Amino acid sequence: MRCFFRLLCYDFRIQTRNRAEWSSLILFFTIVILLLPFTLGPEPELLRRLAPGLIWLAAILMSLLSLDRLFIQDARDGSLDVMMLSILPLPVVVLSKMLAQCGMMLAALFTMLIPASFLLGLDSALLPVLALTLLLGVPTLVFLGGVMGAITVTLHRNASLLTVLLVPFYIPIMIFATGACDAAAMGASIQSNLLLLGAILSLVLPSAPFVIASGLRQG
Repeated sequence: MRCFFRLLCYDFRIQTRNRAEWSSLILFFTIVILLLPFTLGPEPELLRRLAPGLIWLAAILMSLLSLDRLFIQDARDGSLDVMMLSILPLPVVVLSKMLAQCGMMLAALFTMLIPASFLLGLDSALLPVLALTLLLGVPTLVFLGGVMGAITVTLHRNASLLTVLLVPFYIPIMIFATGACDAAAMGASIQSNLLLLGAILSLVLPSAPFVIASGLRQG
């Protein structure tokens, strides 16, 4: 367990050093949030109602951009070979890497959550619900992206194929997350949507590292 926490701290340090990459992702998120209102029109009530879905759409696009380079860089610079030769089991090494990716993704999203909510006119009472859906949904996005990234790591045109494979799995997560925000806006119960997000996460979190490890070995 001590070795795992050391590895996790190391992966977090590696992620925090990629400041230019994460800054570009935050800039991309900001540009998406700024451009979407121009396509929908200047009606404040419409933007307020669609704000949770727009923020989630920007988060999914940001996730796709970050996951594209998750294992590609490791395969190119030899880090993937080091991961496989580690004294720790490969699923444990993968879990540490994915948790570090989740942490940085959530940190980037929460950094921009309040400014994006202000720009879209989101009701401040919905912010805790939206933050909770991101907390439950984003790790699922990252782990699913890791599975697909491990499967396609040796294939040409990895980015386009990764997007095509991931979108059908991302849509239910976005539906449940925005459903929880809509229910909160109408004063209805959000429990069912949050339970569904939690159930998906509880299935993906323990199984994804083993699937990812198997995909990397085959690759």
